Amino acid sequence: MNTNFSIAIFKSCLPMIKFLLAALALVIVIHLIFRYLEKQRLAKLGIDDIDRLSGRDFEKYLEVLFERRGYKVKLTKYIGDYGADLVVDSGSDKIVIQAKRFKSKVGVKAVQEAVASKGYYGCQSAMVVTNSSFTEQAKILARANNVELWDRNKLINALSSIDNMDALPHKYEPIGATALQNLCTTCGKPVSDKVFKYCMTNKSRFRGKVYCFNCQKKV
Repeated sequence: MNTNFSIAIFKSCLPMIKFLLAALALVIVIHLIFRYLEKQRLAKLGIDDIDRLSGRDFEKYLEVLFERRGYKVKLTKYIGDYGADLVVDSGSDKIVIQAKRFKSKVGVKAVQEAVASKGYYGCQSAMVVTNSSFTEQAKILARANNVELWDRNKLINALSSIDNMDALPHKYEPIGATALQNLCTTCGKPVSDKVFKYCMTNKSRFRGKVYCFNCQKKV
């Protein structure tokens, strides 16, 4: 009798269970579509756009940047992140990244947080990435602790080549400073320091991105 009653209850609830599962699936699909569109939007940003991002959106931008460079990326919790905003993995190396979307110079605290978070996340390397610059004390501490620093210029170099990373889906580009070079956003060809400075000087035209001489004519 009890078994039959339980079956009857289950059958009566079955339509509601199906509805809830369908609703959950719809929420998941909508979330995935939203994240895809958000990443597409972030991928198109120039340095001036990045300057206006919130701290969390800057972290999401870096997530897109490193994913397109071929890395597996995990955003940490916004609160209680133990000093790391992202963890990137090349398969052979794991790096913690402290993201600082600042107007002023980034100091030693950011470097200290990056160093402290390596052990917690089981990483071999640490980085601090900013749209600004670093104090001399931060640079000294970073050198002493093997922390890679990306200032505004290095970030511009990296984002200028982000579109070209899509052509290399099975490769990753090393994160180290030696891997960075001035690349044209459109064609991916290296550009000289003179061309790079020209593009950065004319931000209203190029929106913080780098273009070679030929591609400048199309902008």
